[in-house]
Formats: sequence, structure tokens, C-alpha cells
Amino acid sequence: MVLFLLLTLLFGVPGFAQQGAAIERGLQAGTGAGVEQVLTQSTDIAGEWVVRNWQNRMERSTGPALGDYLGMPLNEAGRLRAETFDAGEWSVQDLQCRPHPVPYQWRAQGAMRITKEVDPVSRELVAYHVQYVRSLDRAIYMDGRPHPPDYAPHTWEGFSTAHFEGNDLVITTTHLKESYIRRNGPMMSDQATATEWISRHGDYLTITTYIEDPHYLEEPFIQSVTYQWEPHTELEYFPCTIVNENISDKIPHFLPGKNPWLKEFSEQEGLPYEATRGGAETMYPEYREKMKNMKVAPLKPTPRAF
Repeated sequence: MVLFLLLTLLFGVPGFAQQGAAIERGLQAGTGAGVEQVLTQSTDIAGEWVVRNWQNRMERSTGPALGDYLGMPLNEAGRLRAETFDAGEWSVQDLQCRPHPVPYQWRAQGAMRITKEVDPVSRELVAYHVQYVRSLDRAIYMDGRPHPPDYAPHTWEGFSTAHFEGNDLVITTTHLKESYIRRNGPMMSDQATATEWISRHGDYLTITTYIEDPHYLEEPFIQSVTYQWEPHTELEYFPCTIVNENISDKIPHFLPGKNPWLKEFSEQEGLPYEATRGGAETMYPEYREKMKNMKVAPLKPTPRAF
């Protein structure tokens, strides 16, 4: 009884009361561990970060090959849309300064800055703001506000809300513009929903993205990327400048069924063309058994670079 009265008096002091409230919020979030765990969560993800291309380097630097849809859960509509892609579209003036969309932003090269927006009176966390090299300011709201109605405008950043599950920040994004999910043609529609998990392990952030699209995907498309905390870096200024690269003033594209380069990847890599067409089944190990009965494209030598 005496101990209970002492604790009641202690947490009645303003400083201790605030700390007690913070611990309680951490316990309610499912951390289940006292002050140290709460402090880990409260230090969270703010800071300067640099992407680390330790895995899938081709995916995150020069980009995947045209016609390589291996492991992508494209449905027929998504595959048809991807096959119309011509990389020359990046030369069109309207698209040269197009921002990287959510959730592709995480896969962009260079640095990233995450800052906090805090209510000046209550000191509650209102939102995180994320800035990338080639993107706009992205707000991730933490104050429980609802997503806007379906008729609200769609943007490159979409509308993001988030909450902590233990020490993982879980983000849900809607109201996205139609845009690319890889740089070789696969797209997401403006009805896609992105869920992202941000996990911090010391100086490293792991961001796992989960894209659901009722129009272009059979199953969710999942990817991950790693960032490292780098307090000595600074997010560089990126003044995108439009130049006249597209002399013909036409939008580069291929009509459905008219892209002549789709088999180039399978021929160079010695893979069955059917496998490179993607689909949900190509994501799973069992698909290797099916590939044994497929006709393999003849291996062609890779052109030498001079």
C-alpha cells in the first residue's frame, strides 16, 4: 500500500507523468518492454539516410531488361500494358521531370531525408515527411485522420497514414496516380493501394512494399530495399531541367502485340520465353518444375561493349 502511494505521488510530478504516459503509449502499441523499448520507438526513423544497393543491383541502378517480368504477378491486362512500353518515353518533355511515385520512391538512387512534424502545444507526432532526390515532399500522417473519399484528387505521393506495430511503422497509401512499378513497363493503376513496413535495426532501415492492384496484378507485388543512416550526408538539390530530346514530337510506344524486343531477354539469358511473361505462379519455387517442360530459348552471346 505504501509503495502504491509513492508511485502515485511520483507520477503526479509533471516530468515523471510525461514519461509514464510515453511508456503507456509504448505498451499499448505492443512493445511489451519498458523504457528502453519505448525510447527505441521514439527515436524512430527521422534523419538522413542513404540507399544501399547490396542486392538486386541491376534492378536499382541500370534497371531490368525489357520483357523481363519474371516473378511479377502481372495479369493479362498488366502484361498487355507493360508490352506497350518504349523507354524512349523518358525523352518526352512532359515526362522528363515526372516524380518517382509511391512506392517506387524508395528504390530511387541517392539520399533520403525523414523529418517529424510535431504539434507545438501537445508535442504529439502529427506526421513524418519524407523527401527523396527526385520526388516531392511526402507526408505520412500519424494523427489518426481518415483517408479522403474516392473522388478526391490522386497525386504522385498519394495519401498516406501510418501507425506503429511494435517497432515497425506500417504505412497505408491510397489516391495514387497511375504510374510505373518497374522501369521496364509494368504499371500500377490509379486504384492501387500500397502498404509499406519500415523496420529499423540500428543504423539500417528495411522498407518492404506491398502493392495491391485490382486491374494489373493477380496477387500483391512485394519488394524490399535497405537504407543506412548517414548523418554526414545532405539531401542534394535536384533542379530537373526539361530539354528537347524527342525530335519527332511523338510519344514513343508500341501497339499491343507489336513490340519486337520482348524475346530479347529470354534469348540472351537462355530462358523459356513463357516464364519471362510473368504471372503470380512465377513467384513461387514450384514453378521450377513447370519450367522443366518448357522450350528454352537458344542462348545468344551478349554484345560486347566498346
